[in-house]
Amino acid sequence: MRTRQNKRAVRRRFGMGAHLAALGAWLPLSSSLLWAAAQTFAPSADGTIADGGIYGPLDGVPDNWDYYFNDSAYEGSITLTRGVSPTALEHRVFWEFNFSSVSSTLPVTAKLTFKLRGAPRYPAEPAVVNVYAYSADLLESPQDFSSGPTTLLASKTIAPFQAPTSYTIGVSEAVSRALAADTKRIGFRFQFDPATAENTSQAFADALDSDPLTKPSLTVDTTIPGDFNGNSEVDEGDVAAFTACLTGPRVAPSATCRIFDFDLDADVDLQDFNAFQYFRSVFVP
Repeated sequence: MRTRQNKRAVRRRFGMGAHLAALGAWLPLSSSLLWAAAQTFAPSADGTIADGGIYGPLDGVPDNWDYYFNDSAYEGSITLTRGVSPTALEHRVFWEFNFSSVSSTLPVTAKLTFKLRGAPRYPAEPAVVNVYAYSADLLESPQDFSSGPTTLLASKTIAPFQAPTSYTIGVSEAVSRALAADTKRIGFRFQFDPATAENTSQAFADALDSDPLTKPSLTVDTTIPGDFNGNSEVDEGDVAAFTACLTGPRVAPSATCRIFDFDLDADVDLQDFNAFQYFRSVFVP
């Protein structure tokens, strides 16, 4: 076990810049990862929060919450309708997870799996749903409508009339930061991209309070993100391997390089580089 002081010295010696300067120098790639048992969590708190409509103006301040949650045992209507009250309305869906049973305080590999479907309506514009992470309090309250600070994790474009479709996104950095802060909880909010051009957008999560399997799930694995060579630390060897795998957006990674696709968007690009920098800075002993 290296001391913290020694770990900082190693980080200074093996900085990211020196290794990325060698971009394009291909290395023989192999991986001997030992995957630990993963834990899967259901939301501890969730609901749909409404702003606008018959309750008041569309002003970013929620006027009602659990709109489709406790009363009807259904949640999952994600909407944005601009205009004037009472037609101006937005629904945001939130899911909060408690992973206090995870004993590791080291960076972990984590993913969020959920389903979305399109709205059966005309005009048939696509709907862009953003997924944000924020610090969860495990309560169902109006504050979840805009709790911050938030981190944009992914944007999903949902087609009109699209059948329920399963998505999985990487949330390793967000969950690892929650572990480092010792909060061991995290919230994910689904809402429309505020830059969407359409005046009316709809998508659905179709989650039933009586059936946890219809809700998003959070899977946490104590495998160290970015540990390509499987030696339980993110070291200079992993930096060299990442350099060889960094092919850019919309280029499918090889099977051995998928460990560096932190956001699970089927490429290894600068978004993954940012995540790798975080895991490298933590430098797991």
